[in-house]
Amino acid sequence: MKTTIFDTLIQTWNPHFSNSDDEKWEHSIPRKHYMSLLKTYLDLRHVLILTGIRRAGKSTLMHQLMQYLLQEKNIPPYNVLYLFLEDVSILPYMQNGIQFLDELFSFYLETYNPKGMLYVFLDEIQSVPDFNRWVATMYEKHPRVKFILSGSRYSLVQSDTASLLTGRNILLQIEPFSFAEYLAVHKVSCREGEDASSVWRLNVANQSVFLHYLSAYMKEGGFPEIVLANNDVQKRVLASNYFRDCITRDILLPNHVRNEHLIELLAFHLLQEFTKTHTYSSLGKPYKLSAETVKNYLMYFEKAFLFYQNQSFSYKTKETQDIQKPKKIYAADNGLRNLNIPYIRPDLGQCAENICSLEFRRQMLQQYYWKRKHEVDFVVFRPSISLYNVSYTDVIHPREIDSLVEAMEHFSLEESTLLTKSLHGTETVQGKKIHCIPVWAWLLAHQ
Repeated sequence: MKTTIFDTLIQTWNPHFSNSDDEKWEHSIPRKHYMSLLKTYLDLRHVLILTGIRRAGKSTLMHQLMQYLLQEKNIPPYNVLYLFLEDVSILPYMQNGIQFLDELFSFYLETYNPKGMLYVFLDEIQSVPDFNRWVATMYEKHPRVKFILSGSRYSLVQSDTASLLTGRNILLQIEPFSFAEYLAVHKVSCREGEDASSVWRLNVANQSVFLHYLSAYMKEGGFPEIVLANNDVQKRVLASNYFRDCITRDILLPNHVRNEHLIELLAFHLLQEFTKTHTYSSLGKPYKLSAETVKNYLMYFEKAFLFYQNQSFSYKTKETQDIQKPKKIYAADNGLRNLNIPYIRPDLGQCAENICSLEFRRQMLQQYYWKRKHEVDFVVFRPSISLYNVSYTDVIHPREIDSLVEAMEHFSLEESTLLTKSLHGTETVQGKKIHCIPVWAWLLAHQ
């Protein structure tokens, strides 16, 4: 019986075994940045781990990489194995954990007898208990097997057995579409420049086009299926399903959270109030949750890649990590936020700030906020400190300037950046330079 299940699974998820020319590689929008990295990593012995929020495109990248192996590297079809480990037909066997994986892999080797280098793609592998132990064993036992794993939770790298793959894995966090990718989907071209100012100079003649698409991107975000959906109703249905799927499968079930209603209420509250400062106590008060419970819930959200927290920066580590200090909360995607809440008021400023925070994350930069008399949106390490405010308007409020000047004096810096809607130029205030850069040009300069 089990061998029948194994055969069905392999045949279902690997149509290229029968005829690679018939494989359609659906939903395959090129993601050049990630593919470039993955092609490079294929030559390394390490296990590749793709992680990130659900529906960001991990499975699609896996299939694109399979297509590359089969059609460009001419790898034999039987040498490229793909398994989706959240297939409902597998669920009855999940209690067997790594025994199930071991038996399935043995069946594959015995049935198809592949020769040479093997590429094994295991999608949503966090569904298999102790998968790290099995992969680590196979890594040592089969040096000619390249494992490519994906998962939607930090459990891939933070579980009790994750240390078994330490030093043997390369982790790549997959995000929804960047603004550059969003433009590519809509067939909008951009001339490249060496920095944000040169991107602005080369493309300012088409600034109205970029502002149009940036407005749409700030509203619907970058989840591939949402971007490609035909209308607003479809986009909202998808966003609702993504949000609830993330809450249920990546937060409630793995963390054994019983109070489903309260954790959903807190998540919706964070969606509405994103980019603002909150303390654990202030977040918990409306729902009668303790600060410690809120702290734990936010940790669950972060492990599911749903929300992120920026700490208040201080050179004193104890102050930065102070549980009483307010945190700024950012959402994993603007569309996940905007399409799941009713529009109460225009909030383009918050949407722009959230997108800038996500861009810093894409660049894997440490980011904080800073506040004394005034507040600076981002203190970023590149590796030296850089200061950024985001003001999605061209009528700049004095507080945006005052806060940057105050922070530059505090950190002994001579310049900082103000990200605007379309205003470009440099202003000198009290001997300090503030570079005004349109958000669209800044985003495109970092692709």
